[in-house]
Amino acid sequence: FCTQNTPWCGTMRSIVASLLLLSSSASAFYIPGVQPQTFSSGDEVPLKVNAMTSIHTQIPKDYYRLPFCQPAKGPSMASENLGEFLTGNKIQSSVYVLNMLTEVHCNRICQVNLAKTEAMKLKLHIKYGYHNNWIIDNLPSAAVGLTAKGERQKHYAGGFPIGFIATDSGEAYIYNHVTIIVEYHQVDPNVEGYRVVGFAVEPMSIKHEFQGGYIWDGDEIEGWNKALTTCTPGEIMDRKSIRANQIVRSGESILYTYDVTWK
Repeated sequence: FCTQNTPWCGTMRSIVASLLLLSSSASAFYIPGVQPQTFSSGDEVPLKVNAMTSIHTQIPKDYYRLPFCQPAKGPSMASENLGEFLTGNKIQSSVYVLNMLTEVHCNRICQVNLAKTEAMKLKLHIKYGYHNNWIIDNLPSAAVGLTAKGERQKHYAGGFPIGFIATDSGEAYIYNHVTIIVEYHQVDPNVEGYRVVGFAVEPMSIKHEFQGGYIWDGDEIEGWNKALTTCTPGEIMDRKSIRANQIVRSGESILYTYDVTWK
């Protein structure tokens, strides 16, 4: 109830007027950055990484806290619009390169030679069930995994795990390969323009090997082009073709790779 003698009367009237103004223009209001982007064929489609999360600890962790591949000039904060900023999360750039409608097969992005402290940290985060949370055009990733019957299944919440603990040995294994499945649609059949409507990540653990027993130090130019016996040229990774998983252990060399396919 507001009267002329009420001290906050003027302030209350201002608030009510503002609310009425907002409600009258609500149909024309949107949050910048939440609107989907339109891409042409070949345009870069940025993939961003958010903080890792775990249902066991409830403590988010910086993605680059663990020995993952980083952009050449280092990661940068990637909350480029109000929609992402309002989430309050730590969204950063990634080393994964996606271009609209361009298929990618077993692209290598870096090799990490695990020191003892890195191996311990990585194993601990796998043990506590930490998940990666990736973003494309404000859309969070779904995860593709296997059911108890060995059937592929998609999950739409919680991101995807960074690794797993073997039930028989208790050893930790890292998911060092991902297949990124991007769903899109054409905005107008008569105009070249596409929008991402969803995406999923299928993580896999692969002990990569080079042809001829080549050992890469992660830096030599030859290693970037040397053929891998664990990948089939021109094909998306088939889980059934994996011969050995990538264990997390001091002294291990972890080669990170990825596929991209569009549907």
